[in-house]
Amino acid sequence: MSYLKIKIPGQISLTIIPLSLLIMGDSILYVLLPANSDFFRLNSFLGLPNEFWIGFLLSVNRIVRFFTNIFSVKIFKRFGFRNTIFIACFLGAFSTLFYAVLKGVVLLFLARVIWGFSYSLFRLGYQLRVFSYSQDNFGKYLGYCLGVQRTGSFLVVTLGVLASIKFGINITLISLSILLIPALFISYFIKEIDLSKMTSKKINWNLAYKDQESNLSKKIIVISVYKFTSSFSSNGLAIATIIPFLVSVQKNSFELDTIVAVAGFIIGFRHVADIFFGVIFGSISDRFGRKINILISTFLMLGAIIIAISGLNFYLSVSCLVLMFFFSVSLETSLDALIGQLSPEEEKSSIISRYSTWQDIGSAMGPLVGFIIAIGFGVQFGYILSLVMFAICLFVFYRLFLIES
Repeated sequence: MSYLKIKIPGQISLTIIPLSLLIMGDSILYVLLPANSDFFRLNSFLGLPNEFWIGFLLSVNRIVRFFTNIFSVKIFKRFGFRNTIFIACFLGAFSTLFYAVLKGVVLLFLARVIWGFSYSLFRLGYQLRVFSYSQDNFGKYLGYCLGVQRTGSFLVVTLGVLASIKFGINITLISLSILLIPALFISYFIKEIDLSKMTSKKINWNLAYKDQESNLSKKIIVISVYKFTSSFSSNGLAIATIIPFLVSVQKNSFELDTIVAVAGFIIGFRHVADIFFGVIFGSISDRFGRKINILISTFLMLGAIIIAISGLNFYLSVSCLVLMFFFSVSLETSLDALIGQLSPEEEKSSIISRYSTWQDIGSAMGPLVGFIIAIGFGVQFGYILSLVMFAICLFVFYRLFLIES
């Protein structure tokens, strides 16, 4: 099967590896912060419980990207492609260093804002690099970038956490910030992209894409809402509520410690799906068509969610959650490739930055809406909302992209 041959241009690897190195500081914080609020001196700031500030600090980097995603276009235009990656490297490393040396909610908030800006630059950078190549391989290249990025996160939440236990949090975080050195060395070999061909003259904040031609605008907004729904469900809702969900379907058969271990196992498989299957699903999308792959992946996700929330069997629910994460990788890789394919060359950076904002809104709203629904109606109803959202996206996508086309 020649279409599954993994041959990636060197410039794509050079662009994504620095992100894989410097995302480690962000990823390890999701483990360290909830368990070490005293070390980070949250101290019930403003009279609010530490749990509130933990959730706030872990999500603020996504919230700030509502603004930095679109502003990143201007940074690339002003400083050039390679220099912007250099800037992203410095910001990412400094944010990790600040976690070690700065304490308290206000200073950690500033560090998280810095990381949010850094990630916006990194993500737009590798997307622009991928979209500078032939659209025939968009899926494979984007899947590869996702896998490399997740490799850094996976390594640090396993080996990095063990290092923090053995050597201490400060030494671990400072060591991760020193990854700036290899990141800069790798970035030095990045070649420039002619950004004038991929960027419009002015920044556009319109998330409804009203600046585009009517038919194209409708297609892009549908893909963006689809991405929002997928991020809301798999990156937000499912991960944030996985423990209460497993508790609700296990029917008092297991201790809480066992449930937590199973939840970690499921989330670990999510990283495995990204690392090993992103490039495979992307290649399949390139080969057999993005639209068909989007439809099939969505149907499979719907089936997995329905079986998971049915509560027929605990192990069946666990298996279906794992499968849902695998299918979400296939779906999102195809959506990302399709948005790159549809975007006019001179508007790519503008459209992609707004598309990424839809993704971040979904990831940020998933946990919030999921817990609100869980408190009022039960955790399964969050998944039912997800099913309804997917069904609407599926119907509109089918009408617009297959019937009308």
